[in-house]
Amino acid sequence: MKILAVDDEPHILELLTMMAARAGFTDVSTALSGEIALGMLNTGDAVFDCLLLDISMPGMDGIELCNLARRLPGYSKTPIIMLTAMTDKDYIDSAFSVGATDYANKPFDIVELHSRLQMAEELVAGRQTAISGKTKTNGSHSDDIHSQDLDLSEEIEIEAIKNFIKYNALGNYLTQLSSSGIAGSQVLAIKIDQIEAIFARASSEEFIYVLTEAAEAISVVFSNEGYMMAYAGNGTFMVVSTKAPLETSVGLEIEIQNLLDQRNIEYDSGDSVDIDISIGDPLRASTSKTQCIRKTFDRAIARAEK
Repeated sequence: MKILAVDDEPHILELLTMMAARAGFTDVSTALSGEIALGMLNTGDAVFDCLLLDISMPGMDGIELCNLARRLPGYSKTPIIMLTAMTDKDYIDSAFSVGATDYANKPFDIVELHSRLQMAEELVAGRQTAISGKTKTNGSHSDDIHSQDLDLSEEIEIEAIKNFIKYNALGNYLTQLSSSGIAGSQVLAIKIDQIEAIFARASSEEFIYVLTEAAEAISVVFSNEGYMMAYAGNGTFMVVSTKAPLETSVGLEIEIQNLLDQRNIEYDSGDSVDIDISIGDPLRASTSKTQCIRKTFDRAIARAEK
């Protein structure tokens, strides 16, 4: 895995390079500023598989660099790990909202850094496998408008929705909130009922359109609260809200359902798409460990399905 590490402190870059090598990642390039790093990404001389970006840098900081990197060809899905000693929630929210995949705290711990880089490597490998599989599958597709390039379980990325991030990044976000001692986060799942029937009838474009409409309605309802959202596959959206009191799902479900009912969502044929949703009661995340965070997500999904 080819890594680009960006920090305005030379000794930090030396430390990162040494620790990454000890963790088995020896292909590390460095840049002393966001401007230099952006130039390296733009030249195309080397394509990096993972970016390590310090948040606090003079000039172009890591959050701005992350935002710009996500717009570059070839870097929209690249794992980006933010590096910082700051644990303020505003910094965490800003980093993930512009496309950060993960967060590593200073001072660095080699075990934690190894874990972050290993997860990034798994994401890179998984993406390459998915691309390879789709390339093989696309060769056998017909011109049928309802042919599917997607799997129902696929964690689809939906664009242009505020605070919408990748599903694995949402787990890392919740982990970071917990490890930073930020209390009050709650997790809930929103499930589209009859998603199998919608998926069976819709083309890939129509299915993404349906998911986008649902995500927009959810975003509107949570717009007054601090939140992050992701799509978990199988018609399920996961929301991490920082609103302090836990609320029952009934009121939220009615608000989102009313917005969906007003949107007049249709297939390309003009037939109406009936979208009904179910929401499980929110629950608290109880630990900072990633595997337990995923269990929290699974429990939230089970509540919505029930």
